Amino acid sequence: MAQENVKPDAMENAPQTEKQVSLIKVGLPLLLVQILIAYFVATYVLVPMFFDQAKANSYEEATKEDSEEEEEERSFGVIYQLEDLIVNPAQSDQFLLLNLALEVKGEDDTKILDERKVIVRDILIRILSGKTIDQLDGPEDKENLRNEIKESISPVLPKGHLYNVYFSNYIIQ
Repeated sequence: MAQENVKPDAMENAPQTEKQVSLIKVGLPLLLVQILIAYFVATYVLVPMFFDQAKANSYEEATKEDSEEEEEERSFGVIYQLEDLIVNPAQSDQFLLLNLALEVKGEDDTKILDERKVIVRDILIRILSGKTIDQLDGPEDKENLRNEIKESISPVLPKGHLYNVYFSNYIIQ
């Protein structure tokens, strides 16, 4: 009986080792083939597909940013400067020294302003000399003055050609 118990165990181990050997002989190469196929599919199909799309998206974003920058560049006009405008504000012994710049649509507008420089300076002197120091010294006052100058000088140029008014020097002394 002792021998019978030994033999069946040996017989059961033999088929398991044959299964393990056949699994290693067939399964391992099959696993390696699957890994290689997955590698080639990923490398030559999936990755290029995602990167080409990413490149296309980045190209579209870059061209969109370039066009936005061009629009921003186009939105700025030409600067025309008026310097050293000295005015005595109303009811005051003080002086206002003002250098300002007008942003206009194009070079043609700067030529118009050169031709009408005396008119523009006269408009500015009338506006500034009609204001008191209290009406000229606060931040809101400067913004109101900027808008008033823009409204007063706009008729000198073609409609819509005066974009903005900038103060480069604004000294009350």
